[in-house]
Parts: sequence; C-alpha cells; structure tokens
Amino acid sequence: MALINIRDLKFGYDGSDTLLFDGISIGIDTEWKLALAGRNGRGKTTFFKLLQGQLQYEGTITGVPHVVTFPCDEISLDEEWKIRKELNLMNTDPDIVYRPLDTLSGGERTKLMLAYLFSDEMNYPLIDEPTNHLDQEGREALASYLASKDGFIVISHDRHFLDMCTDHTLMITKTGVELTASSFSTWWDNNEKRMQGEAERNEQLRKEIGKLDIAMKKNAAWSAKAERSKNRAHASSKVQEDHFRRAYEGKKASKLMSLAKNLEDRNERKMEEKKGLLKDLEKSERLKITGTTHHNKTPIILKDLVIKRDGFEIAGPLSLTVEQGEKIRIKGPNGCGKSTLLKFIAGQEKESITGEGDIYMAPGLKISFVSQDTENLKGTIGDIAAQRGCDKTQFSTILVKMGLDKDLLYSDISTFSLGQKKFVATALSLCEKADIYIWDEPLNFIDIYLREEIQRLVTESDITLIFVEHDQAFSEAVATGEVVLPLF
Repeated sequence: MALINIRDLKFGYDGSDTLLFDGISIGIDTEWKLALAGRNGRGKTTFFKLLQGQLQYEGTITGVPHVVTFPCDEISLDEEWKIRKELNLMNTDPDIVYRPLDTLSGGERTKLMLAYLFSDEMNYPLIDEPTNHLDQEGREALASYLASKDGFIVISHDRHFLDMCTDHTLMITKTGVELTASSFSTWWDNNEKRMQGEAERNEQLRKEIGKLDIAMKKNAAWSAKAERSKNRAHASSKVQEDHFRRAYEGKKASKLMSLAKNLEDRNERKMEEKKGLLKDLEKSERLKITGTTHHNKTPIILKDLVIKRDGFEIAGPLSLTVEQGEKIRIKGPNGCGKSTLLKFIAGQEKESITGEGDIYMAPGLKISFVSQDTENLKGTIGDIAAQRGCDKTQFSTILVKMGLDKDLLYSDISTFSLGQKKFVATALSLCEKADIYIWDEPLNFIDIYLREEIQRLVTESDITLIFVEHDQAFSEAVATGEVVLPLF
C-alpha cells in the first residue's frame, strides 16, 4: 500500500481568474478503486496531469507511483503474454495484439489499452472516460474487470459503471473536493438530500432577508419623518413658540432618529449574517425542449425491415412501431447496426443506406437528428444556427447552460474538442422543434449533472424520441419501449 499525499494544492491556468484547486489537502490510498467525478470543466483531467507532474502548481504532491494513462498513444509488447492474459480476463480475443491499432473497433482499442495498463502490477492506471465506445454489455464486462483490480483512478459520467467498479469517490465540487469511502451513487443520493435541505434553508433565509429589507425601508421612512419633525421644531423657534414646546419636539425627534438609526444598523447586520449563510448550491441549469405534434398519431411503422449499406445487408429483419410521445430505445451489441438504423429512419446518407420491407413513414415528418459523428458541423455557432434555422440566442444560451465556455461561441467548431462538438450537436437538437427526435449516444462527454437534467427534460416532456444510449441509468429512466438488434 502507498499513500499519495496532496497538501495545500493550488492550481489555475494562465489567463484565468479562477483557481481550479485552491488549498486542497487529501490523501489517496493507491489500492483504492477510486472514482473521480465532477462537472465538465472542474479539473478532472487536469488532476490527472498534476499527478503526472505535467503542470506547475503550488503546494506538494508526494507518493505518486509509476503512472500510466488511458487513452495511450503507444502500446509496448515487451511482455506480450501479460497483455494477452489481461485480454482473456476481459473475454476478448487476445490475438488483437497483432493487429494495427487503427484497424480495431473503438471497443477493441479500449480493451487493448487497458490490458496494457494492467499488465504490469507496478503501474498505477489513471483512466479517463473508458466507456465512450462501449455498448452496455461491453461496459458491464469492463466494470467487472476493473472491479477485480486494485489501485486505479477512473473518470466516467456513467454512474452505473462507476457503482460496479469503484469503492471510493473523489468528487470535485464548486467549492473544493469531497472524498468518501462509498460508491458514486451513495455520494450522489446523500448529496441530493443535503442539497434539498440547503435549498429549503436558502429559501427560508431569502424570506427572512426580504422581511428585513421591508423593515429597513420602514425604518428609513421613520427616520426621515423624525428628521422632518426635528426641522419643524427648529423652525418653530424662529416664530418664538413656547420654549418648552420647542424643547419637547427637539428631544422627541432626536430620540426617534437615534432609535431608527439603531434599528437600521441592527437590521443591516442581520441581513449580512443571513446573506453569509446562503449556499451557492451545485446545480445544473434548467433546459427546455419544445416538440411539435404531427397529425398522424402513429408516424412510423416498420415491418420485417432489412437495412442495407451499399447493397449489403447489415441489420434485420426487424419491426418497429412508434406512437406519438413514446421514447424508444434501440439496443444491441457493438456492430449490430443501431446507428445505421437511426440514420435510415432520419433519412441520412440516402445514397448508401437503404431498407427493404413494409415501411411507413408519415409524410411531412420533421426530424431532429443527433449523430455520433459530428464532422458535418461547420463554421461558428452563429453559422451552424443559421444553417439549421435555429435561433442563435437560444442556441448560445443552451450551450452556455450545458457548460460551454462563452469564448467558444465565436470560434470555429473545427477548433473544438470531440466533447464540445457533441455539446453543440445535442444543444442544436434541443433548439429544434420536431415531430421526432433521433439521438445516437447523446450523452457522450456530458457530465452527470447535465445527464440528470436531460433525463428530467425528456421524461417530463411529450416529445417522441428514438435513441441509442449505453448509460443504463438514463435509458431505464427514459425508455417507454425498446427494440433489441442482434448481431447480423
């Protein structure tokens, strides 16, 4: 067992007014199966770089063993048998070690990289988003594999995956970090209860602050009245009213002013104290989606459909009936044709993707499509909004709510990361008014807070949705039906 000691860690990127880490002190046992979680932009990947010594920081980090990272650019085959052994433990063909990396599927590359990381017991793996190219079955197999290991840190936004393979959680929050000896869901549920309590406390404090504000305004009016009374008392002395009357009025006015001032000072202190108790709660912004209602209550009917790409059959036969308001999940292993089916329904790549069977698509259907592939997005945010006929202001607002840096709103999307491009694609769909929304893995790269918000948005709306998503918690909460595609 080794212990990574982090003391008084401070770090922020040049040009930013905000520190990502400010005075952080924690200890990490290198035998823990540690989940590293938090909102996008909070510094999860940066934390990995700090552990690797790639960035300059204030404070101390000691006790870090030999670090290896996922994803990795190169894989050494010096002890090939160890990598093959790890692949066998993942129920994966060990012969993939002989194939060029760029010929492997996303899932195969993921498993090969992880097998390499764990092939040496002296390595300390830092694993960043390993589930993005895995179907649900693949995610569960990987989680079982990781659960059998000791000593790693993994970043993921899939709470079911984290619950299966980790025993400690390090959460990067708005105000610092929280380290718990529990699964992610246990932390999440406890945090939700705490946030609910804090929200209720905040509401009570706001009511009390409102009452104090009213009281202070009354005191101000009282003080002004006292001042006018005092002035009248002085004015009466000019016309030589009764001496005792002048003294009485002046003394009364001074007393009223003093009392009003004391009450004002006291209320101001109370208000500042209560404002200091208000919590800046961690929460996701509320999103909205407004679909349209097609005149046909059953807009899609597919019977014995066989999907072809370039004339070759790749999926089917399958049947699918979609009623308005349904949320249909398309499920199946990698390579079974899920994405191709979605593209066929959405009318994408018509020159190469075709279908045979009893096919009914209601005329005039307005479809909003989110693809895994974001390469069709070109130009700036304004350009993309104009191309798709979306309101630029609404589009930009949703992107910022989803966590996109405001500075990127004016940049060409070619400079965006894959995660940022996925944000743009999903936000674009939220802006579009459509009869049917078709989403292909919309949650890749999206943090748990925003996932929960999109889940709420979809379940509370009456939109019609056909989707592929390997996040089990989201899929189980959202889907009203599912179609399972076998390997063709």
